[in-house]
Amino acid sequence: MISILEKLFKGKSEQASEQIVSQYQKNWFTIVNFIYFAVVSAQKVFGSHGKTARQKEYKKIILKSDFLLPDGIALQIFYFFARIFRRVKWRTYRLDNLNWTDFTRYFLEYIKTKFGNQKICLLMFGTEPAFLEKAKDYISYRWYNVIYTQDGFSTFNNKKWFSELNRQKVKEALAWYQDTINILLVAMSTAKSPRQELWTADNLQEIKDHNLIVINTWWTFEWWAWTQKRSPKVIRAIKLGRLRRFIADPKRNYMKVYHSLSLFKYIFKYLLLKKD
Repeated sequence: MISILEKLFKGKSEQASEQIVSQYQKNWFTIVNFIYFAVVSAQKVFGSHGKTARQKEYKKIILKSDFLLPDGIALQIFYFFARIFRRVKWRTYRLDNLNWTDFTRYFLEYIKTKFGNQKICLLMFGTEPAFLEKAKDYISYRWYNVIYTQDGFSTFNNKKWFSELNRQKVKEALAWYQDTINILLVAMSTAKSPRQELWTADNLQEIKDHNLIVINTWWTFEWWAWTQKRSPKVIRAIKLGRLRRFIADPKRNYMKVYHSLSLFKYIFKYLLLKKD
């Protein structure tokens, strides 16, 4: 538990964006992951016993993230109480909610403002074909240079995929290829099955070879395709967005709410009883 809490990025969106770009310019690749409480619960991230091999592998992967961004109010609450009970010693008591929905868009705008949209080579991998096409239209309309897309349900060969990726980059971005910021957005996970993080780990060498910032961005493409509606600002301001989505679509959001409510069990187990 403590290793995860210490790994979480403690800062605002602008600071995260600055540091991501700085590390990318230093190493020429960067891995950005998000974690929210439904994943903590479903993948037993805090526990040490009774975990599957896949759950153990997932925890190792997120601990190796270059940036692990906190997503959601439940994780904010847990971190606050962890700080109160002195389970972590970081100076701040409050985490900023750097959720994938808002931060991905913020980061792209930050890059475009700082370097100009002509320096961005954007690649999109995940979701269903129809949603992916709409998401591509959404982001292309905002003058981002999308050079490659692939849905997350098609059968693919890793080497063939990266070979095609490289061909597309040379073909469509030849004039500025060596001076671009190459961003790969991967969106093909659920709390129960975090495929995108596992996929990224399996393809780390190719990611390095192709100089990519990889952002494992969960359901962002579906939001961009408008298949998932955002809660009104007033609902988000009072932290009831998850409840509103559950009421609107209980079948889809039941497990997310269930795992998020395990927050109270986790506070008792890991903070009051101090298990790890």
